[in-house]
Amino acid sequence: MEFNDSTMELRKDQVKELREIDRRWMTFHCEKCNTVFGDGLSVCGEVKSMGCILLLKVTKDIVIDDKKETELKGDLAQCMYSFLLCRCCRSFVGRIIHSSPTRLANCRSMFLLHKPSLCCYLLNSSSMVKATSISFELKPIGESMKEMMREFEGMYKQIIHLKKDVLDRSTIS
Repeated sequence: MEFNDSTMELRKDQVKELREIDRRWMTFHCEKCNTVFGDGLSVCGEVKSMGCILLLKVTKDIVIDDKKETELKGDLAQCMYSFLLCRCCRSFVGRIIHSSPTRLANCRSMFLLHKPSLCCYLLNSSSMVKATSISFELKPIGESMKEMMREFEGMYKQIIHLKKDVLDRSTIS
């Protein structure tokens, strides 16, 4: 989708392969009213079994319901949580877990946004896509470190080359 004369329209052309999207450059919106909930810099991962994205922080347009819920079965068995609602349209957008067994300890106090309730605006392509079409799984830290190491090595080579150029120019003058 994209803005065209102040309305949202479905894009005809394909955005780039959704697995290759840089998740840092996106914002999350309510699927019903397009209210902004957060950005890709807050993403901590995905809980596929619950269909949720884990975020560290969200905007004030997400309201935490006062009522505490518990479940005896399913993914949230033995958990105490509250529903997250859109401030504008009051629709369900996720949960926040207050207490849980150790298997969900890493999700406590994080915002679990329900992917089917979200759309993502991709800043690089000015496109709106459904959150369910994007994977938010994080790379293993080893992979990320190797990638960063390659980038640093490339930058180091550029710096050495620039230093050599500067030295060559200073000996000529």
